Amino acid sequence: MVERIDLFHLPFYQKEAFTGSDRGLRFWIGKAEKEEEQMVLRVILWPEPFALKHTADEKKTAKEFPFSEEGLDEAYEWIMGEGRAQVPGISG
Repeated sequence: MVERIDLFHLPFYQKEAFTGSDRGLRFWIGKAEKEEEQMVLRVILWPEPFALKHTADEKKTAKEFPFSEEGLDEAYEWIMGEGRAQVPGISG
C-alpha cells in the first residue's frame, strides 16, 4: 500500500512527474499550468496493467489540486479514496 511519505516533496514536481501503482490502480502526479500561469498538481488514475499512454481515455480519471504540500496531501487522500472508486475496474 502506498503511504503519503512515498510521494516526493513539492520541489520534485517542479521538474518531474511521479508514477506509481497500488493494488491494481496506477497513478501519475505532475505539474500542470493553467490559465494566468497558475501551476497545479494534476493527478491521473487508471487501472492496470498498461502504461498511461496505452490506456484508453475512458478508463482514466483526473483531478487537479493546488501546487502546494497541502495540495499534495489532498491528492494522496483522493488517490486512496474517492479517486480509486471512480476508476472503472478498480475496487476498494
